[in-house]
Amino acid sequence: MFQPFWDAHHGDESESDWETRFAETKSGAHRALARSDTTTVLSIVLTRLYTLRNQLIHGGATWSGSVNRGQLRDCSKFLGELVPTLIQVMMDHPNTLWGEACYPVVEV
Repeated sequence: MFQPFWDAHHGDESESDWETRFAETKSGAHRALARSDTTTVLSIVLTRLYTLRNQLIHGGATWSGSVNRGQLRDCSKFLGELVPTLIQVMMDHPNTLWGEACYPVVEV
């Protein structure tokens, strides 16, 4: 679930580059956890989730297959907790501007 690994797999960067970046990101996540830097931790986790999403949508995962199932189970559990919490925060702050809608309703 680390995009630079896949970039190296496709020849876009070297193996040592992705391994170095992985180690740096991992230690960065540990430092962020130690100082309760929720923004950094969520950024790292959500980036990994996006890579898993890409693996599922664009990769070789199949229905009832065994590839990525452990990660998928963990991510589903995580999102099952995160999404309702985010919705509650947004509902509790209705006057906050959360950004422009990327896909607004368009009448055709």
